[in-house]
Amino acid sequence: MKIFSWTLILLSVLGVYACSNQGSDFCLSNQQAVQGGFYSASATSDKDTSVIGIDLYGVGGPGLLYDSASVSKIFMPLNMETDTTQFVLEINKLRDTISFIHQKELNFVSGECGYIFSFYIDSVYYTDRSFIDTVIVDYDKVIYNENLENVKIYLYN
Repeated sequence: MKIFSWTLILLSVLGVYACSNQGSDFCLSNQQAVQGGFYSASATSDKDTSVIGIDLYGVGGPGLLYDSASVSKIFMPLNMETDTTQFVLEINKLRDTISFIHQKELNFVSGECGYIFSFYIDSVYYTDRSFIDTVIVDYDKVIYNENLENVKIYLYN
């Protein structure tokens, strides 16, 4: 009986320690960014397109986010201080800009993590002078730690 009691106490302590550490990691895994996927504008159906050598930086915000990266998806963090966030995408010296008009809402996550902002995309504007054909908002909510593609970025081939 003593062995069972000590084992139960040890498992309880380890369980509490594991949960508290998971909570800290969870708080640090905050994904409050618009998730965008690249697609070909000339394809007959949506299929991920990889982009080679893309630079992505925020205008008046987070600075350089991707530097000569090869990606099919990008994460663009929204500005918590304004209702508009702009990003410049550059491929082979060609540039286009995406602007998000958004609202924010303060939400309580937990005692350990505190409060976070959720965002709602009202509209998106983009330049289509270089390689962006269309940008479509597929899911307008940008919610804490949610992994859903918010926008589809269709590129000229």
